[in-house]
Amino acid sequence: MRRTRGAMLGLLAAWPLTGWCAAMDLDALLEHLARPAPAATPFIEVHFSQMLARPLVISGKLEYLGPDSLARTVEQPYHERTEIHGDTVTVEREHDKPRQFSLKHAPELKSLLGSFAALLSGDRTALRGQFDLDLQGEGEAWTLGLTPRDAHVRRRIASITVIGQGNEPRCLNTREPGDNATVMLVGPATQTTLPELPDRAWLDRQCRGGGH
Repeated sequence: MRRTRGAMLGLLAAWPLTGWCAAMDLDALLEHLARPAPAATPFIEVHFSQMLARPLVISGKLEYLGPDSLARTVEQPYHERTEIHGDTVTVEREHDKPRQFSLKHAPELKSLLGSFAALLSGDRTALRGQFDLDLQGEGEAWTLGLTPRDAHVRRRIASITVIGQGNEPRCLNTREPGDNATVMLVGPATQTTLPELPDRAWLDRQCRGGGH
């Protein structure tokens, strides 16, 4: 389930905001987040968990295939592809048989998928129905905070923060209940060499365009 959430969440920050100026206008930002299908972007995801001795790092490609259709391909350190079409999730991992499950058994994930589809299609009314939105910024730097309104969703995801600079989203921070969190670098922010043990401070600098 966490991998499926990763496939959905990454698409929130995956697409360039072509033509959007740093005027901190929420409607303009959401308008320029809308993307035609198909579209793809590289990602690097770092997951911090109290159950892990060290952060889990994976990388690959995110794809928006059309309304209610998303995909995430993991290329390192293993090979796995997750596709979501409507209510059906298919997971293919090397040397294993494909596995399928229905989002009907995970209503909180289905709710998230609907909201992401609203985001990528530019449906601001539907998106605001799923999240409390908070846009903050100074100069070229901006952050878009999303807090799920549904209590079932908040049991899995406490909040999401998209961090960008100028016309480019650079990363997405997902905070889960407890101290678990995931930081996903996307697009230009992936053009870097990760330290052996990336910590949250290093990732925050990369998200904000500070590099090394």
